[in-house]
Amino acid sequence: MFRQVAQLPLDYDLFKGPEKIFNWSPAGSVIFGNGAVAKTGEEIRRLGGKKVVLTTDEGLVKFGVAQKVIDSLEAAGVEYTVFDKCEANPSVETVEAVAELAKDADMIIGLGGGSSIDPAKAAAILVTNGGNIRDYEGCDLFEKAPLPVIAIPTAAGTGAEVTCFAVITDVQKQWKMAIGGSHNIPSLAICDPELTASLPPLFTAATGMDALTHAVEGFVSRGSEPISDALLGQAIRLIAGSLQRATFKGEYDKDARYDMMMGSLMAGMGFVNTILGISHSMAHPLGAIFGVPHGVGNAICLPVISEFNIYANPEKYAQIAVLFGEDITGLSANEAAKVGVQCLYDLLASLPIPPLDSYGVSESDIPHLAEEAMKGGDRFTNPRETTIDDFKVLYKKCLELQK
Repeated sequence: MFRQVAQLPLDYDLFKGPEKIFNWSPAGSVIFGNGAVAKTGEEIRRLGGKKVVLTTDEGLVKFGVAQKVIDSLEAAGVEYTVFDKCEANPSVETVEAVAELAKDADMIIGLGGGSSIDPAKAAAILVTNGGNIRDYEGCDLFEKAPLPVIAIPTAAGTGAEVTCFAVITDVQKQWKMAIGGSHNIPSLAICDPELTASLPPLFTAATGMDALTHAVEGFVSRGSEPISDALLGQAIRLIAGSLQRATFKGEYDKDARYDMMMGSLMAGMGFVNTILGISHSMAHPLGAIFGVPHGVGNAICLPVISEFNIYANPEKYAQIAVLFGEDITGLSANEAAKVGVQCLYDLLASLPIPPLDSYGVSESDIPHLAEEAMKGGDRFTNPRETTIDDFKVLYKKCLELQK
């Protein structure tokens, strides 16, 4: 017997009046721990699944990560089809291909980072609602509940396993679409930190900075509230204390991998209810136009936009300093906030994040990037209002940051 659970529509109205009423939409169920991936097959059977599509990428197949899921499916007698062509910035075409494979399936499994989980979530909408995925850009624009999705992250980064958005690239328009809805949260997230152990340093650093960006931007967001603050503050603390260790000795530091996955999970749970800020507004065009990995774009933008935002929410940036372990005794809120922002600059400098110009981004591209950043929905929850001229200055600082 299954009980009814309220699925509230997404509501990011920042002006709710003196009552300060807000919606909180929790994630689906979560199974967390080393070795948890072995439970995949039995959980799918428990949920009534008999036939699934597994979306992943060629690397996870090559290095045996996908086989761990397949072994579990076979042991439980679950029929499966594998789609292993997911790309770094998943495209409309990938979503269509997954949806075609899944039209007779009970569920879709997304195994990987957001690049595999997001197309699984988007394809699940298409299977039950039809049409073109472009029809659903925005919030709650689909009428029928998507096909159930089981999300298995293999990186501590996007938090896609517990969020209600799928970010899909429209290659023709060079645009990243956010497709959201409260029913779009995966039915189950299976989070196994051991799956991240073999990630190389660059990938660990980039995905980890993506998770930190979610945590920081959600924490200082104009849409933050007490529940999100608890989740996002803890996420910042966990990531700040473990990202460098996970990056440089992640193959044998299980505690760092565990804390990073927990931090990423908690960041995802928090920011889906607060939305983010202009680091994401800036990172999305970098990915759509130049193929800059999302985590790399956020890693570079985060300290720059935090410095820009500092006086719009100094109390929260001061708390970030404390969450990084800094002593701010005797400092004013503004002074302590500067310490918090410097923590972000110092962390970036310590990690193997390549500069933007290595992806072909140059100063001549800034006007177009700024125009695209102005279209980002995350601008409206950023602590400080932004203009196109602000974005031009910020992009220039990002280009110069690592020189």
